[in-house]
Amino acid sequence: DKGKLQASILGACAGAQYVRHVAGAYGIPVLTHSDHCAKKLLPWFDGMLEADEAFFKEHGEPLFSSHMLDLSEEPHEENVGICETYFKRMVKMDLILEMEIG
Repeated sequence: DKGKLQASILGACAGAQYVRHVAGAYGIPVLTHSDHCAKKLLPWFDGMLEADEAFFKEHGEPLFSSHMLDLSEEPHEENVGICETYFKRMVKMDLILEMEIG
C-alpha cells in the first residue's frame, strides 16, 4: 500500500531529522542508521535514499549516516548485485552501506 510506504519513509526521515536537530542542542555527534531492510522493503530503502540525496544537495552530507540491506534470504549473486547497485549510488555521498550477505 503506497500510503503505508510513504508513512514509513516519512517516519524514518522525520526520526533522522529529529535526532540531528536535538543533537545540536546537546552539542554531540550522532549517527543515524536504518537496519535490516529486506527485499520486499526496497521501496522504503529507495525513499530514504532519495531523502539522503536531497539532504546532500542542500547540506553536503546525507540525512542518514548509514543504511543496512539484509538480503540474506536471496540467492548470493542477487544479494551482492543489488547491494552493489545501491553502493554505487551511495558512495557519491560517502554514505555507509552495511550488507547482510549470508
